[in-house]
Amino acid sequence: MQLSLFVSIIYFCLTYLSAEDKTLESIPIGIKIQIKDKVIPGPELEAKPLTKESAVVLRIKGVYPHGNAFRYDYEYYGLEPGSYDLGNYFQSKTNKPLINKPKLPILFKSSLPQEQIKPNPPGDGQLPHFTKYKNILIVGATIWLFGLLFLIFYGRKKLNLIKPSTDESLSPAEILLPLVKAAKQGNLGKNDQAKLERTLILFWSNQLNLNDKSPKIILSTIKSHPEAKPLFQKLESWFHSPQPEEPSDLDALLEPYSKPKIN
Repeated sequence: MQLSLFVSIIYFCLTYLSAEDKTLESIPIGIKIQIKDKVIPGPELEAKPLTKESAVVLRIKGVYPHGNAFRYDYEYYGLEPGSYDLGNYFQSKTNKPLINKPKLPILFKSSLPQEQIKPNPPGDGQLPHFTKYKNILIVGATIWLFGLLFLIFYGRKKLNLIKPSTDESLSPAEILLPLVKAAKQGNLGKNDQAKLERTLILFWSNQLNLNDKSPKIILSTIKSHPEAKPLFQKLESWFHSPQPEEPSDLDALLEPYSKPKIN
């Protein structure tokens, strides 16, 4: 009987020590430990909010009624090495003080050797390949550049094509009409007056084949020409004394400039 009692005591001690060792098994810092269906007597509990002094991070994943207690699924991991009571990181969901706080001893260890302060440097590894991404960027930039050049040169060419067609669609009379109207009303400045006279002289020089003549002969010939003379006389009068209300027939004055060729 004494032998059986001694064996029972030894078995109980070994079982207790084994359970204690299992409970206090050291866990590396930062490694999550998940616990399921842990029954904790008392009111429903929740994890305490983290603070700067927190050495353990506790998260409750699920709570289930279990008679007069509750059954918990939770996980935790350590931030600093040492032994702690996980029960200190629970609190009542009603914020009332806990009379019987659960005792859940845990132990965390550093993942580095005892005398090593800094972790080992990472080994040489192969850098990621960005060749594909680089090629995509090069192709995209090339397409963008060609598109820009196309818009610049095609747009310029298109403008060059449109501009002559616009000018060719207007007769000399239509081009001169707004300038002559401004001269009649006295709204033509000195520079524009000189420009208008040069335009008329150039027009008649081409029409009368006077380009190889001297300026004096060109001017006298144009002003004596029966079709050029009327507009020149009116312009000289308007430049010195504009008469907006004068009943001048501008269409008749500009009639010679509507003809393609004057002999």
